[in-house]
Amino acid sequence: MNKKELVELLESLEIPCNEGIQHMNDTDKLPRIVYFEYIWEPIGASGNEYDTLVRYQISFFSLIPRDPKLILLKKLLNKKDIMAAITHEYIENTREFHSFFAIDVIENVN
Repeated sequence: MNKKELVELLESLEIPCNEGIQHMNDTDKLPRIVYFEYIWEPIGASGNEYDTLVRYQISFFSLIPRDPKLILLKKLLNKKDIMAAITHEYIENTREFHSFFAIDVIENVN
């Protein structure tokens, strides 16, 4: 999967979806997604870097841990042979569930 495909997949859920930080006007909308990159791992051959494996955290916020849009996201990823281990936590002060997982994509970071 490349980044364009990842973004298209996330946006296909038709919920607020932002890269890096959530927009102020989306903080009260549920469900919503925020995603960001946190690891760049060079892919090399013959001593040269030719591409980069970029790991993204996908954070899904909702009122329930098994939100139908999260289940749909899981199914869409599974169709692409991506079996993500999804972690859940409850955020008491906002009364939201935060479900999150990592996805690796191939990107040209140069």
